[in-house]
Amino acid sequence: MKIRGDFVTNSSSTSYILTAKEDIIDVNLKHFKKTDKIGLVQLLTFVKDELKKTGHTTEINDEDYYFTVKKFNIGKSVFLDDSIKQDEISETDFSKLSNAEMWDLINWIVVKGQSKDLYGIGATQTTDPKCDCEEDARDI
Repeated sequence: MKIRGDFVTNSSSTSYILTAKEDIIDVNLKHFKKTDKIGLVQLLTFVKDELKKTGHTTEINDEDYYFTVKKFNIGKSVFLDDSIKQDEISETDFSKLSNAEMWDLINWIVVKGQSKDLYGIGATQTTDPKCDCEEDARDI
């Protein structure tokens, strides 16, 4: 499934720092488990596990935060598995997606801002993309 991310066709990517605070993820996981939002539980669990396994920990104001640097495509479209429906993210079972497909979905939700439900995960752009496109999205 091809989901439109913004207005410019390009194949560029840029790096982002993804951040999360474990206790905030845990509160959200508890809530989403109670409300049977399996998709959000799987996404938050995936990010939490990946950050703990391959990310780093830093302390800000005496509190620990997880972070990692990820490179995401910033072009017009993100390709997602055909079983993913835009309006059914919270109820979709993502257990059959590969790690790469999960990261594409995280990109679509967190970086491209396509879902309001994945609370507790932040993204900050760290590099200026070199646009290989007809028009730069920042000029539109």
